[in-house]
Amino acid sequence: MEKVFSKEFKCKDDDEEITQYLNACGLLIIDDFHHLEKPVRDKIAFSLKRWHEKGIRIIIVGIASTTKNLIDIDSEVSIRNDYFEMKTQKNEFLNEVIQKGEEALNISFSEETKNSFVNAAQGMPSAIQIICRVACVRNEIFETLPEKRLIHISIDNIKDGVIRTYKSKYFNKIIGLAKGKQQARSIHNTYFDIIKQLCLMDEYEIGIEDLKLRILSGFTVRNERNRKLTSINNCLNNIRDVIHQKGLDDTLYYNENSNVISIEDPSFRLYLNLLDLTEIEKQVKVRNTSYPWDVAVSFAGEDRVYVEELKRKLNSRGYTVFYDFDLQYQLWGENLERKLSDVYKHDAQYMVIFLSQHYPQKDWTRFEFEIGKEASEKRTAVYLLPLLLDDTHIVGLSRDIGFFDLRKHTMDEAVEALVEKIENQ
Repeated sequence: MEKVFSKEFKCKDDDEEITQYLNACGLLIIDDFHHLEKPVRDKIAFSLKRWHEKGIRIIIVGIASTTKNLIDIDSEVSIRNDYFEMKTQKNEFLNEVIQKGEEALNISFSEETKNSFVNAAQGMPSAIQIICRVACVRNEIFETLPEKRLIHISIDNIKDGVIRTYKSKYFNKIIGLAKGKQQARSIHNTYFDIIKQLCLMDEYEIGIEDLKLRILSGFTVRNERNRKLTSINNCLNNIRDVIHQKGLDDTLYYNENSNVISIEDPSFRLYLNLLDLTEIEKQVKVRNTSYPWDVAVSFAGEDRVYVEELKRKLNSRGYTVFYDFDLQYQLWGENLERKLSDVYKHDAQYMVIFLSQHYPQKDWTRFEFEIGKEASEKRTAVYLLPLLLDDTHIVGLSRDIGFFDLRKHTMDEAVEALVEKIENQ
């Protein structure tokens, strides 16, 4: 932080001297606060209380999510400072913007045209400027006209031009969001469902529960609905990391306390409203699967180290693994037999069995295997995938089933083989 201020004030990188300059300012305005590095923003947040006591007055301007994070750092920041959120303007203001442009160019948009532009802009001055500019370009108006001209054009006729204006800024970010936290060759269809609802809901603040209900509305069978809900929760568990990794911090904000996703950039809201979702589908391979878990693992506790290696490598490539240690909060208080039965019967695309001398000795592994074997008999596609850790064989598992021997192959090779099955089923 000191380096930022010393560069601006052309003074020493010294807190005491910087404080003197801040006092001399009278009123300091920090614009584009969200572009500062997070450590700098955090230090400014921690300094606000001290500056307030010294009579230093500061106006911070930036994307709302960074300001919310600033307030979250210290509860006293919100008490000692005022917070104003300005996202949109009234339609009257947008009409004034249009009027000034009309006067400057000696043109007049029809009332129908103006109304459609204002409705599309949704209170965003920057959006109305872009919409009007595209409309003028389409009508070959580049300077003030010698004679007044009436313009009648619908928003549908210029929609592609408006989208093109925003595409370079947002398109790759949406692709990144659609791909989720990792880089699987295909993305789970639930990620795409979330993107779709963000586009359709036409709001700045989207409640997670409302989002879930909308995605689940097409699922009437209880088991299918429960599987989809698990899939949604898997995706949402990563949403905050995804927002950060894909450079969307200044665009989206996920408030876990209020369970809301906020669209912080009004231009992004407009782009989502106009976006053709088929363009996203062309760029990413959507994996249409009804299974919330790509893999469920069954193993004896003594072999956990192998399981965690497989899980870590699959997770790093974007695949979901049902693993008990990750889900203790979900399993706590549940009827474990019923819950695990549902997972191994219905919720996983594949069940990977880690076969070792310890496996047949455990009650839970025998229980899981029996469920998996029953599910395998009812499915048309391959389900049980045994991984050999030693020469152990268990009763009920046909010797004709193909095994993957970890004594002869590496875990990376096992993961590659598993990914091929997931992607190509």
